Amino acid sequence: MDSRAASRPSFWPMQFGGWGLYALLLIVTFLPAAASDGRAAHLLIAKGSRAMFGLLLTSLMRLGYQRLFPGGFTRQAAWAMVTSATFGVLWMVLAEVWATWLYDTYNWRTNRMMFARSALDYAVTLLGWSGLYFGIKHARAWQDERERALKADTLAQEARLASLRHQVRPHFLFNALTSVRALIGEDPARAKRMVTEMADFLRFSLQKGDSPHVPLEEELAMVRNYLSIESVRFEEKLDVHVSVMPGTERLSVPAFLIQPLVDNAVKHGLASGKLPVRVRLGVTREQDVLRILVENTGVWAPPAREMGPEGTGTGLRNVRERLAQLYAERARLETSEEEGWVRVRVELPAQEWTPILAEESHDAPAARVAGG
Repeated sequence: MDSRAASRPSFWPMQFGGWGLYALLLIVTFLPAAASDGRAAHLLIAKGSRAMFGLLLTSLMRLGYQRLFPGGFTRQAAWAMVTSATFGVLWMVLAEVWATWLYDTYNWRTNRMMFARSALDYAVTLLGWSGLYFGIKHARAWQDERERALKADTLAQEARLASLRHQVRPHFLFNALTSVRALIGEDPARAKRMVTEMADFLRFSLQKGDSPHVPLEEELAMVRNYLSIESVRFEEKLDVHVSVMPGTERLSVPAFLIQPLVDNAVKHGLASGKLPVRVRLGVTREQDVLRILVENTGVWAPPAREMGPEGTGTGLRNVRERLAQLYAERARLETSEEEGWVRVRVELPAQEWTPILAEESHDAPAARVAGG
């Protein structure tokens, strides 16, 4: 059972509590007059029995109302009025019979002119109870439906995030295998080293599991390992510098957030044809904002080239969609190009990493990139 549903009061505690309060209010209202006439005991019995009859009759009414729910408001309102009027008359009859049996001096014939008014009073009370009953039922139904919708949205979001995370690994693997293929013929030793780097990268990614968040230090270790793979192929053609503000390593970031950005930087830099390609990765924190800046020399690759053999075009779009899923309006991704540099800037809420989000990995691969 859902914890929220379990925390709601059930019908019977509310039923007994409500009618107990009803009896208390009646007694408090008429007690001063009854006490002055020495009829306090009679008052307690009369008003207590009145509440007891109300509790009994509304419990019977509930059996009929349960068949009306769920249903249309008009039908429920009509049945509530008819049932309240009928049971109001029954309540008046029970009260008269009880008074006749309880008080020897009571003569119902002298009070028959008050029967219609008494039945109306009882019917109004029952109608009020009916309104509360259906109101609470509708409120709970609305809340249950809202919780189901929120749960469905959460599950859909989790599925979407999982799908986006899983896209990154095939994307990287495709690019890496393309590089290995290019190296096999010209330099088998470098191709072998690159396969080893790929194994380290993939093993590390499997160790992190499917958690949507990881500590920044683990994400950076992943990025450095990726750059080590790329440096095997490009050697002096690739110049990388990583700058991380002290104290940010334990902040939480989405898994596989930075690697696609660096991957795009390497691709776009190489596409410009100007070597060596300079890639800069900077991480800073300003109050409650974590800023990640990835920049490279060159220009944005045209769409046709971006979708060419160097990649599938999923990197930057993947990151943007995942940020929208995880943070909505609290995260930003901006791109710019000026003075021979292409820049991608990401801003996230600066949240401390906690192991509750995912199990921490203790086997991060060693950084093997100069300047990393």
